[in-house]
Amino acid sequence: MKKEPVAPRKRTAKANTRKKQTPSGTWWKPLSLGVGAFLVLCLGIEYFKEGGRLAFLRHKVEEATQTNTMSTFSPAGYEVTGLDISHHQQQIDWKAVKSQKIKFAFIKATEGITHQDRYFARHWRQAKKHDVLRGAYHFFLPARDAEEQARSFLKKVKLEAGDLPPVLDVEVTNHQSDEEIRAGVQLWLDVVEEKYDLKPIIYTNYAFYEKHLAGHFDDYPLWIAHYNPDKSHQVADHKWVFWQHTERGKLKGVKGNLDLNVFNGTMEDLYNMCYEPENM
Repeated sequence: MKKEPVAPRKRTAKANTRKKQTPSGTWWKPLSLGVGAFLVLCLGIEYFKEGGRLAFLRHKVEEATQTNTMSTFSPAGYEVTGLDISHHQQQIDWKAVKSQKIKFAFIKATEGITHQDRYFARHWRQAKKHDVLRGAYHFFLPARDAEEQARSFLKKVKLEAGDLPPVLDVEVTNHQSDEEIRAGVQLWLDVVEEKYDLKPIIYTNYAFYEKHLAGHFDDYPLWIAHYNPDKSHQVADHKWVFWQHTERGKLKGVKGNLDLNVFNGTMEDLYNMCYEPENM
């Protein structure tokens, strides 16, 4: 018998299972853009949101000032002038500063619980060497433990006879309620006052004081940042002791802009505020 001819089998084309490969070295670009956009968004939220971690930048530049046209050396009518500094002013010619009638300097020492200003020791030492009355300040973070912040400050700062009272810089909320902020501020003040038997100074800007602190700390000396000359003297019913009248001041011996202040009193009044140990 003849076999039926068998039709040749057609070869089925194999599906191309190879995946297209992403060119090497380009995968990170969209990832980087995404991460960058996310970070910018987070920074924007923290800047514009009330109580954000960057809100203090707005407070100083906008809310505290309303107008920021006053950049002269000193408002008329106040004889005792000073400055406040931090790591932003790395090099200071203290002899030149002293020659411009600067009588006092507040120097940043600590922030929160762990941060210490890296130039504090140098500024602290040089101010005393050039007979500029010196004071140290702590930048307060309401979301962190207030007592630990006070202990950190006391560990870093050792007051000597003739130094100005310690300063608590309060100008951010860190998403805390007014009650929580005020409780933390009071605890910090109590711990530091117990150590030195000297009432600390409260530093804040005009808007923050009116919104969060007014009427609650009237027994403490007030140092107010307010750059509108027309309203600088009106701080509820509380009389200010120091006034930071500009953040764009200029002094020979210091590069760039810096904060300038006046004291609401005479040099004798300022000396009377200073620390005097009991064993002297």
